Amino acid sequence: MAENRPEGPAIMSLERIADHLSAYERDGYTIVRGAYTATECDDFVQYMLDLHAGHHQVEGFGPRDPDDWDRVISRALHHPRGLAWMLDPRLRQPLQTLLGEEPDGVQSMYFYQGSEQRRHQDAFYLPGCMSTWVALQEVSAQNGSIQIQIGSHKKPLMQKEDFREDADGNKGRWHGWNQDDAFDALFEENSLPEIAIEAQKGDVVFFHGGLIHRGGPILEAGSFRHSWAGHYIPRSFNPWPYESHPRLRISFDGFCRFTPTH
Repeated sequence: MAENRPEGPAIMSLERIADHLSAYERDGYTIVRGAYTATECDDFVQYMLDLHAGHHQVEGFGPRDPDDWDRVISRALHHPRGLAWMLDPRLRQPLQTLLGEEPDGVQSMYFYQGSEQRRHQDAFYLPGCMSTWVALQEVSAQNGSIQIQIGSHKKPLMQKEDFREDADGNKGRWHGWNQDDAFDALFEENSLPEIAIEAQKGDVVFFHGGLIHRGGPILEAGSFRHSWAGHYIPRSFNPWPYESHPRLRISFDGFCRFTPTH
């Protein structure tokens, strides 16, 4: 791999993350403060700004229009820096602890700005996953916090089948619903509180894939909110609902394989 992995203090040890396990299981998320150094975060941000401007030549990640700050999603094709962060050895033990087994990386995303995405569960799109989200700068209501429904990972998980009609004509529970509206309805049914997560540069938030969350309102229009997210599944997990798109998964040892479609 040409790109060097981040080299910061290995503070996310098994002992440290084990202290977070009960909170993760209870609430569906936990935060490790100051997991990455300011230098690491600033270097990543500068790399992505250079990629955006075309100063880096990476196949599949060409320069963008100056006002195009949409997130960068990497699934079957990864830029070197994003892949290095996704497979950062410091994340391996925490992910093993929270997933209960060896993790495989399946996707990463870079956010230049807050998304204001409506409520959703990551595992709806990536079954079996959990997420690692890193604040690369201060994140607050000004540039778009993350709103989460505490404990919603213990409530129903919405699935693709819920919107479909099966071969026998049986309709899923949310058949005919707009997907975003269905998640809002599930949020209301859960009757659980929603809170805003704000973070300092270098903080890591571990999310359960079933946790309902959304991008919070952005009070300062046009502001940047640099952040990165990696998505992981247990090594033994295979179900995958996208028949025409097998899932690429990468181990922390660098081995690549595809999840067969089901």
